[in-house]
Parts: sequence; structure tokens; C-alpha cells
Amino acid sequence: MKIPGPGQIRDATRRLREVREEGGPTRVRLERLERPHGWIFPRAEATVEIEAKSGKRISLTPELPVPWPYAWGYRLARRLGLPIASTLDPEDVAVSLPIPEFLRRRLSAGS
Repeated sequence: MKIPGPGQIRDATRRLREVREEGGPTRVRLERLERPHGWIFPRAEATVEIEAKSGKRISLTPELPVPWPYAWGYRLARRLGLPIASTLDPEDVAVSLPIPEFLRRRLSAGS
């Protein structure tokens, strides 16, 4: 499993602090999700965009763990050419979710 280095942690902390300074998050959007990689501890890189209250958009690219059965099942289905796995690609996923007001206040206050 890949452990994030000090530079990656520092950059993520700066970006999250920047969201807080811009008034807190109002919307979170999953822009892109890579196919799972890694044999023992599968993971996928995601591109997440956070829209702050001021309108500024901050982008993060964390590497997320993927459950082992999902990663191997996905690889096997792609290899066998199963219809659902062949037509659906995780890189085509894009989801946008608004942050509820009560949670937005807590996040912008830093609680």
C-alpha cells in the first residue's frame, strides 16, 4: 500500500485550509475516478473538486483504497468482456453533491 509522503499531506492540508478560508464548502464534485490498480492493496486516484462559498474551486487528487473483491471482480469482468463491465468505465463517473447548510456551518467554523 502506498503511504502518502509529507509533501502530499502538506499540499492536501493547504488546499483544505484554503477551502475553509474561502468560507467553507458549498458543493463537492467527483470529477474523475481511475480504474483500480495494485494487486494486494488496490487503490484508485480520484479527482475531487470542492466549490467554496466564495465561488472558488479547489481541486484535490487523493488516492483512495478500493475494496479487494471489487477491484478483482472488475478486472476479471473486463478481461472476460462481460457487457456491464465493458461498457461502464469508472473514469466516466462524475457526481456533484451540495453540502447541507447545517454541515456547511460546522465545516466553515472548523468544528
